[in-house]
Amino acid sequence: MINQDSSNKLTDLSIDAERLIARSFMGRIEWEMIVIGLGQLFVWFGLWYLVIQSFIPLWAGFILSIISTSFSYLPSHAGQHGHLAGKNKSLKWLNAFVGQLSLIPLAQSHHVLKALHMKHHAHTNNPDKDPDYFHTHVDTWWQAALKTHGQTNGGNSRLQAMLEMYATKDANFKADIEKGTPYALAFFFGQMLVAFYFPLETLFLWWLPRKIITSYLGIIFSHEPHKVLPEGRYKDTKFWVNGIPRFFNHSMQIHVMHHMYPNICHFDEPKAIEALKPFMIERGIPGAEDLPDKISYKLLSYK
Repeated sequence: MINQDSSNKLTDLSIDAERLIARSFMGRIEWEMIVIGLGQLFVWFGLWYLVIQSFIPLWAGFILSIISTSFSYLPSHAGQHGHLAGKNKSLKWLNAFVGQLSLIPLAQSHHVLKALHMKHHAHTNNPDKDPDYFHTHVDTWWQAALKTHGQTNGGNSRLQAMLEMYATKDANFKADIEKGTPYALAFFFGQMLVAFYFPLETLFLWWLPRKIITSYLGIIFSHEPHKVLPEGRYKDTKFWVNGIPRFFNHSMQIHVMHHMYPNICHFDEPKAIEALKPFMIERGIPGAEDLPDKISYKLLSYK
């Protein structure tokens, strides 16, 4: 039971009380992400058909592909944390199945990204252990946009050394990398094959959109929530604003909630923040004191 005073304010701000509230938001099947993952993939394939059949011009397909591709990572991210199946063990296959299908526009492996992302959560902002550190702790959006690609194409020697260390010491990490490598290779050769028959379409509907969105994700998913912050559960992620409505940044302005409790579904984070706001302020989470009592999609960012 949560203790409140006569003014309806929480009086028990202990860790146990915090966890009790947080658990009330965990465990459901995040059907929204399943719809988004399969829906954006349907749209993406549809754009290929519309462009090849000359129903829409290539430039229009390019713009629409960028928009649809921007929704391709979050369903995989939800699958990496088990949100697509929730507590239903018989549906666990949905996590990887939908997660991998959703990533086709990004030409990425669900299991490889899962291996990297779990290490990011375990060692957020650690320069020697966090795979995202190299594009998170930089000075500008431009640097974050460029260095994000170093994580996905092997362009960072320090990162490669880190991953080799994990592969030799962590069986789960190694297993995910081994599961995901065939998909990564399939995407590499698949793009070349498709480009042989449809060179311009491949460039503007697949290659350029995935490059642009990979940079975009590096900025809003990693750089903005974590830049110049130390390690520590209540210190490594912050609330932030950039003048763009929260929806168009996939709610990454409130990414703090995900790092506090990764088992809370993405679409349940606003309500969880409203309930846990007093605990966030008590723990000294950056930006928590400026949060409104109700989180909405209106106006700018989370305000």
